[in-house]
Amino acid sequence: MNRCFIRELARKVESGYIENGEPTAVAIEEAVSAVNVIFGTRLCVNVGRSRLNRLRERYDTFNWLINRPGVRWIPRSKLVLVNEPLWDVIEQEKPFARAYRWDTEPAWEELKIIFGQPVDEPIHKSDDEVYPDTQNNPEEIVVRVPSDHNAGSYIIPSTLT
Repeated sequence: MNRCFIRELARKVESGYIENGEPTAVAIEEAVSAVNVIFGTRLCVNVGRSRLNRLRERYDTFNWLINRPGVRWIPRSKLVLVNEPLWDVIEQEKPFARAYRWDTEPAWEELKIIFGQPVDEPIHKSDDEVYPDTQNNPEEIVVRVPSDHNAGSYIIPSTLT
């Protein structure tokens, strides 16, 4: 149901239902209506507004995280790479970021659309730039996972290598 709401809201924003970087009231109403039709529910618009606030928190937190120094985001692999001591600092600064310690943001592309950032606007480093140099930074190691694996964050402390 959540993915449906996000997808419908992103479609509405792509259709122009955005004002000052936020989806319009009409976009929220129509996304909630779509969820109600698809799932046979009777959600009210206030649920959609509340959900939008939570989505904003997810967007702001993940955007802050992947643009933070010391954090490597590999969009193609959907990996967030952070060394263990930095995770502790991140969790103290933004407790909500703990959600991304073991999993990535599954709706990142849609959230960028919903909150007014064009999807083609490059805010991330390219994949070529994000692979760590393990010779100069032995605490960080890239873990390759099969493409069918659930993407997420992988941390391997240097003490295990």
